[in-house]
Amino acid sequence: MTQPDRHPGLTLPDRGQITDVPGVTVGHYTDLEYATGCTAVLVDEPAVGGVDIRGTSTGTRETQLLDPLARIEHIHGIMLSGGSTFGLEAATGAVRYLEEQGRGLKIGRMTIPLVPSAIIFDLDLASHLVRPNADNGYAAAEVASKGTATGTVGAGAGATVGKLHGKQLSIKSGLGTASVRLGDDIVVGALVVMNAIGSVVDPDTGTVVAGPRTNDGFENTLDVLVDDPPRMRDLMGLRNSSNTVIGVMATNVGMDKKAAIRFAAAGQDAIAMSVRPAHMAGDGDTVFALATGKHPKLSGEDAIAGIEDRLRAAAMRAMVSAIQSSIENSTGLAGVPSATEHLAEISAGATND
Repeated sequence: MTQPDRHPGLTLPDRGQITDVPGVTVGHYTDLEYATGCTAVLVDEPAVGGVDIRGTSTGTRETQLLDPLARIEHIHGIMLSGGSTFGLEAATGAVRYLEEQGRGLKIGRMTIPLVPSAIIFDLDLASHLVRPNADNGYAAAEVASKGTATGTVGAGAGATVGKLHGKQLSIKSGLGTASVRLGDDIVVGALVVMNAIGSVVDPDTGTVVAGPRTNDGFENTLDVLVDDPPRMRDLMGLRNSSNTVIGVMATNVGMDKKAAIRFAAAGQDAIAMSVRPAHMAGDGDTVFALATGKHPKLSGEDAIAGIEDRLRAAAMRAMVSAIQSSIENSTGLAGVPSATEHLAEISAGATND
């Protein structure tokens, strides 16, 4: 999918996409007027699913299906949505679309699509009265395809980071994606909606790439919380915890549900590497996993024997890269600038001086 030139003159790296994983497609519904949306991650054939949830403020639907003790072995997609609890309705639209396509669990003459879901809180960016609904979820599923837009799109339309001091100093983030190829036709992909109270860093360099805005860049939220306790009473973000990072890991290698949960956990590890701090009390960080089993040789549930550590390492690298993508490709909305726009404003001010 061709991306608009959001930042003229800035060359962004080609990080790949989750849709590089065979059998995975992505579609978005985006409402820029009200800064919200939803994203459908679908599989063309049933896939083994897993989930890892951290933080204490989660908003999810049908995640119990992914418990290894649950009878269900396969799912048919994942819905990520804005709108807080109200946005969980978007998954109903994806279910309806998949049923019409004959994609789902077959029980007699019935087709029952299984689409677990997770949401972010974006109600405070533009309007708390407009949230993704079932029709919007249907629209996202209907346009799911190979290749996906990134940035201020879909479930990332209302996402922000660096919210420690409230909206007035936050940074517009969004949706990012990336993939890693291990050779032997093994592909690992990640998609993330970056909506964190904390700052985002490049874990390779330690550089803060997005966080509460300052006159010369960004603040490191972790440093403020640890080193500057007198300001705690002024930290709006902690009182109004509108956070949560949600995402999906995918691979074409087959695995069982226990391995899928460990695969999802690697995505959470990448969030912990990239967000300072992550998994806070106001977070409901949720990462799903999809194992399509589309690899020509490694399709069975025991296929990961001997390569699981490589897969988890690739998952961490893909999610780290997807998080960087969510910052690089976003554009400002509802009065909140992107990281690129904030740095450009600083540079322009320095030039004028």
